[in-house]
Amino acid sequence: MFHDAAIAWRRVAIGLGSSLGDRRGRLELTVRQLHQLPGLEVLRVSRWRRSPPLRGSVARGWFLNGVVLVGSQLPMPELMRRCQSLERRAGRRSVHWGDRPLDLDLLLAEGECWDTPPLTLPHPAIAQRDFVLLPLLEVWPEAVDPRSGQGWARAPRPRGPLSFPTGVMGRLSAAPTHSLRST
Repeated sequence: MFHDAAIAWRRVAIGLGSSLGDRRGRLELTVRQLHQLPGLEVLRVSRWRRSPPLRGSVARGWFLNGVVLVGSQLPMPELMRRCQSLERRAGRRSVHWGDRPLDLDLLLAEGECWDTPPLTLPHPAIAQRDFVLLPLLEVWPEAVDPRSGQGWARAPRPRGPLSFPTGVMGRLSAAPTHSLRST
């Protein structure tokens, strides 16, 4: 495990989504790429959830979404840059709320709040989107909003388009979540 006295190791939830091409293959590849990044360790991966585009979106395809819980000692701006690099390598263009091969959102960092453009943590839409909140609770049921101190499990359930679970990544189809952490 990686530890540095300057930057504390903490849990970070990253939302993943894709609405183009081999969505499941893209998300599974991205989890493996995240796991290989120095200063980052994938701890748990949620089930993938199928969801329609958000109202007002120019996207036409259904999304496949999930959340990965990582351990990280990277500064949040650096983690955001690494996620954006993965998006660009996957072919993401800058179409706001459009179809995309890969979308990565930093959702929540343990004990941290950020409100400095372009980084806002916790992500302001966690409690408004079931395709974010439900997978977050799968991988991190005790997650707490650092602004209020309230557990996300107590947050009101989102209203709007529902998402539908499609199973878990890899061979562990019977488990609700799984870990890439070596034992």
